[in-house]
Amino acid sequence: MRTIAIFNLKGGVAKTVTTAAMADCLAATHGKRVLLIDADQQGNLSQYFGATAEEGRDLLALLQGANEPYYPDFVTPARPDIDIIPADMSLMYADLDAIKNGRCNLTAIEDLREAIAEDAASPNTEDWAKAYDYILIDCPPAFSAASTAALTAADAVIIPIRLDAFSTSGVAELMQQVVNMRRANERLQVAGVLATQYQRTDVEIDTLALLAARSGLPVYRTTIRQSPRVSAATFAGESLLTFSPHCGAAMDYRRFVCEFLEQEGKENG
Repeated sequence: MRTIAIFNLKGGVAKTVTTAAMADCLAATHGKRVLLIDADQQGNLSQYFGATAEEGRDLLALLQGANEPYYPDFVTPARPDIDIIPADMSLMYADLDAIKNGRCNLTAIEDLREAIAEDAASPNTEDWAKAYDYILIDCPPAFSAASTAALTAADAVIIPIRLDAFSTSGVAELMQQVVNMRRANERLQVAGVLATQYQRTDVEIDTLALLAARSGLPVYRTTIRQSPRVSAATFAGESLLTFSPHCGAAMDYRRFVCEFLEQEGKENG
């Protein structure tokens, strides 16, 4: 089981869309079972999958819990082979608790990951609990308590990015912050930078080449084209891959997941 955080300090770079599309593709196309964690207080990933952050059964409850997590208490079934731990605006209380009284457990997601792994290895565990192949965490564009807990638990980070001046200029700072997080999680790696909302302009082509050559970061070969069908699928609350399977973005996300899995196979083979 691998834990992947989708993270960028810049907003509007398609973190949530990337998380959702990865989950849908991993489950529907590649037969993987995915646990999603919505670590953004906006709760967009939860809304996309129709999951309500009920009191005591969401990420806030997990972060505030003092005991070892019993993860079925927090998991909401979303789609076939996809479950989610939802969040909403109440997640901001995790930051307040961390500041005021230290109630926020920044190792809660890591503890959850370990509990799932232990249960999966047990011969007495129900079949459904053995099957998580990936935990995907949709992070907010900030170093909040939830994103810190996510990076503490993650094996790797995927960085969606728009190829504009403001987004690319923040990559060096982001990398430094990820390096700093390795003090708490030494296994954390950057899986790659994923260019999203790509229109193949001359500026974007040059920026992508520059990013690959000079940033020192792994950059995915696949780029995700800009498509109005992404917003339409979001409004409909449906998987982009089934709502508009032949649009450019849907086809690109399929290619990206294949590239991601190829990379995973090389690193774990």
